[in-house]
Amino acid sequence: MSPALSSPLLRQFALVLCWSAGFVGYRYAADQAPTLLVTFWRLLLAALLLLPFAWTEVRRLPLKIIGQQAGIGVLAFAGVVGPAAKAIELGVSPGLAALLSDLSPLLVALGCCLLPGQRTNGRQWLGLGLGLAGVLLATGAGLGLGVAPAWAYALPLGSALALALATLVQSRLPPSRLALRTQLFIQLAASSLVMLGVAGVEGPLTPPLTLGFALAVLWLLIPTLLGFGLYWLCLRQGSPQAVSGALYLSPPVALLWAWACFDEPLAPGMLLGLLFALAGLLCLNAAERSGRLEPALGR
Repeated sequence: MSPALSSPLLRQFALVLCWSAGFVGYRYAADQAPTLLVTFWRLLLAALLLLPFAWTEVRRLPLKIIGQQAGIGVLAFAGVVGPAAKAIELGVSPGLAALLSDLSPLLVALGCCLLPGQRTNGRQWLGLGLGLAGVLLATGAGLGLGVAPAWAYALPLGSALALALATLVQSRLPPSRLALRTQLFIQLAASSLVMLGVAGVEGPLTPPLTLGFALAVLWLLIPTLLGFGLYWLCLRQGSPQAVSGALYLSPPVALLWAWACFDEPLAPGMLLGLLFALAGLLCLNAAERSGRLEPALGR
């Protein structure tokens, strides 16, 4: 691991920066091609790039592990990215779509309360509450309902549920020495097959031979490989609550991306939301550190 990413908090900041870059990619890609087609080529290209580095290990893996990672990948990639992007294309306002999609940390915390051996303590709930307040403040200006059909508003909620399920399932698996690149390859390959069918129903799969489409897909490799890669890496070394809670920083940072790339105005509420979300992340990390110390102090 790079020394620069040895700190859990620095890894989470890097995760948020890469994860939120997907907003810029889809904002630009929406003018180039249908979002499901962009998503299919995004996942397929990422899988092909990882294939030479993962194939040797994949060939030796038991089918059970391949199946587990394939299922998690379908939830985390096809189940998260596709519905949220399609909701915005259908007319759900980006602010509302971001808010609904980023409810996954709350769903993860609730799920931990139901699982044996997991719990969400008071300080973690406080951190999650601060993070949710930050998302509400940051996206408040964009919470109009939009012009989408009623059923489209369920799509970003489905994204939040899919990521929460993928996070909880991955965190419950026994510790594995599976290389991160191999884990990502299996997930992306399985998700590409799913998106092949979904995008194929919508229309032709031939990519537009334009520079704009190529740039959009290449940019989306940042959240695909680095964003999800850092998410799984953080989950290997931290609690589901703290790792998923870091995503509460994603909407405010995505708005900063929009300001930098599209010259959109910065609202005071966005900056305040960023501070609340940051406070929530610090609270979650403090709760995690104290949780590691308690067993040692009790011995």
